[in-house]
Amino acid sequence: MKTDGFLQKLKNVFCDKPGDVIPTGYVGALDGIRFLAILTVAHFHLWQQSWLTINIQTPWLAKFGIPNISLDWIQRYGSFFVDMMILLTGFCLFLPYARYMVEGEKKPGLPDRHEVRNFFIKRVARIVPSYYFCTLIYLIFIIIPSKNYASAGAFFKDESLMRQLFANLTFTQNLTAETYISTPFNGALWTVAVEMQFYLIFPFLAFCFRKKPMLTYFVTVGISYYYVQFKVMPMDDGEFRWHLNQMPALLSVFATGMLGALIFASLANNMKRQRFTGAGFTVIAVASFMAVRFILKKGPGSMNNLRWQLTSRFILSIFYLLICLGVIFSVKWFRKIFDNKAMHFLAGISYNLYIWHQMIAVQLKTHKIPYWEGDTMPNIAGNRPWMYKYTLYAVLAAFAAAIAATYLIEKPFAKLINKLTRIRRKEY
Repeated sequence: MKTDGFLQKLKNVFCDKPGDVIPTGYVGALDGIRFLAILTVAHFHLWQQSWLTINIQTPWLAKFGIPNISLDWIQRYGSFFVDMMILLTGFCLFLPYARYMVEGEKKPGLPDRHEVRNFFIKRVARIVPSYYFCTLIYLIFIIIPSKNYASAGAFFKDESLMRQLFANLTFTQNLTAETYISTPFNGALWTVAVEMQFYLIFPFLAFCFRKKPMLTYFVTVGISYYYVQFKVMPMDDGEFRWHLNQMPALLSVFATGMLGALIFASLANNMKRQRFTGAGFTVIAVASFMAVRFILKKGPGSMNNLRWQLTSRFILSIFYLLICLGVIFSVKWFRKIFDNKAMHFLAGISYNLYIWHQMIAVQLKTHKIPYWEGDTMPNIAGNRPWMYKYTLYAVLAAFAAAIAATYLIEKPFAKLINKLTRIRRKEY
């Protein structure tokens, strides 16, 4: 009897009850997807420094034609999963509006000034404190010492640095070659700049989506396609590099995420959990991931990596969306891989993991941590013991920094900002 009770509890944890309603308010599986996307990008940046390739020998699978499992493709093209992060931004931001449209909780009208104001306050509270703190640390402990200013006056007279600092503080560093390609600041923060730029147009774009979703989607994708094909692709390589990640080039990915939120809300309100439906969506999730793997393994061929990334961005975003929808509607045991307490915690620190990991990886190597002898870089020399040790140090340091920044900077300052703005809101 006790065994039967245990098996029933196990079944409840890992198996859906047929007919269960699919909640649309909080989609826990997206936490796991977001963290894994950020982890993949971080892995790419770490691989750039260590050159530690992962090739797992699988002799027990040799008879099936799989003598080893190589992650070379995900190491070389892991940066492409930045677009998964972009897509999730569009999805999560538009989900409340998608629910209103499908469930009839609110008429799709133009957001009033209080709604828009609260949207911007929430975004600032979530994004700005950690970002500014990282920028400040970079400035004080890395940039200023490297330039060895004779005085405070010399620091403020450095026009180039002032432009760089201003661009980073205003989230506009990706708008010029000087502040994007040649920046002494954390280069990974261009993604945060693009998202902040998207926030500025999101209320208007959300209004258009609520009125004419498919028309708005195709117009938005069309604008992005025109920008990519007729503005960016004809550029020479030097100019191309800093236009690659402009917000218009990513607009189609944001829009695909927004459309995905509407598809999710529609499906969730017209179906319930069923065994065979869940199995079907699980297959969709796995097949879509395998399609991404195939596209990335195929690689750019004769085309420059960055140009191939730009031209592949939209089609990859479709498969990213299918992965998300497949996971959300998959069988319960499969969803549990992405939707569990560990993933919720990791997703909570993932923003800070993203903004700190590259800086930590570069600085560890710059200061020879762990130490190596000689003038040849250990990754170039093929020093695998160093590669393993360096990777371990970088991972531990990045996660420690992410946890500290989340709970000592992000959350306290977000709480303070929300508290101050609530006091002001009483005046309206």
